[in-house]
Amino acid sequence: MFTPNYVLIRTNFRQTLLAGDRSLADVVAHEISHSWTGNLITNKTWGHFWLNEGWTTWLQRKIMSHPKISDPSKAAGVYGLDALGGWKHLMDDVALHPEEDTKLVMTLGDGDPDDSYSGVPYEKGFNLLHCLEVLVGADAFMGFAKAYIDKFKYGTVTSDEFRALFGEYFEDKEEATAAANFDWDAWLYGTGMPPNPYDPKFDRSLAEDAEALAKSWLDCDAGGAAPSDGNAISSWSTGQKTWFLDVVLTAIEERSVPLKAETVAAMQEVYGFQESRNAEILFRFLMLGVPTAEAGSEMLHIATRFITTQGRMKYVRPLYRTLRDSGEQSRALAIDTFLANQDFYHPIATKMLASDLVMSDSKRSPDRLKKLLLLGAAAIAAAAVTLSLMRGKRR
Repeated sequence: MFTPNYVLIRTNFRQTLLAGDRSLADVVAHEISHSWTGNLITNKTWGHFWLNEGWTTWLQRKIMSHPKISDPSKAAGVYGLDALGGWKHLMDDVALHPEEDTKLVMTLGDGDPDDSYSGVPYEKGFNLLHCLEVLVGADAFMGFAKAYIDKFKYGTVTSDEFRALFGEYFEDKEEATAAANFDWDAWLYGTGMPPNPYDPKFDRSLAEDAEALAKSWLDCDAGGAAPSDGNAISSWSTGQKTWFLDVVLTAIEERSVPLKAETVAAMQEVYGFQESRNAEILFRFLMLGVPTAEAGSEMLHIATRFITTQGRMKYVRPLYRTLRDSGEQSRALAIDTFLANQDFYHPIATKMLASDLVMSDSKRSPDRLKKLLLLGAAAIAAAAVTLSLMRGKRR
């Protein structure tokens, strides 16, 4: 795809990426892709952060679906399956964050950037690029991607500069009319999900079996028989397994009723997800199981171990929120677990977790509320001191 004369890549890997079966190689591909989009080219201000992450997510999916990485007959399905998962992530974050924070080009102000951070620049940015690729054709868009890298390498870029280059590149080509009619303002400055009439139409060839299995388990939850063949998914990719769990999660979110405890227990017995070393699979299974778990159960033990042995906000914030919202005992467990382990987390994570848990504890325990607020303030101060020291070293 892109072949510079030489590339020096240094990437640090989190422990949650070491699943033991290379099943999280997509994250490695993402971080390596930042060598081009994010390092070789960088967004000029953080308001254009999507140019770092949208491009990198697009590159990651191109790498993982490349014939040298994936079975050529399944390449489109690999790309589509990962993009479907990203689409769900985008929907979740659009629902969770204030409308203003769902724009691609962010308005910079005095607010806390941690409050607005989400999957929007990654997945809405990716979908903008995917939409352009479908609009002009894959080969033509790859040519533009190379021109973009060449134009802005060793420098910074804004959304307007990206937009201008796209128009210039296709100005004298047969795709010029399609390119000229693209609704840039709706994509770059509109809130919420990508603008209508955009329909990504991702390839679903690898998603169909996962969706069928999800329906079987939802039917089981409604009183039907539980699927009993654990080997049915033994040959599935991690993406298919996570999509299966995502489809079930989406269904219970839409109906606002968790799975029955016996359904989760049956799924646990058939697939053994609770023993998975893959953080993506374990996280999703815990999101299904925690809402119906009883105090002292194995499910809650696994959940608290998971959120206290790694600190990625991608996992710990949703799980703490799920514990918070799953009844008085789970809420108390969330707060007690956080207070006992707050020194383990990065100051930003400590601040955000304290903020999430204050929302649930404000009318229950003034002493614990005061402690949570103090922890959040201390975390902010620690982060500020760290940034000040880093800036001092650069001078």
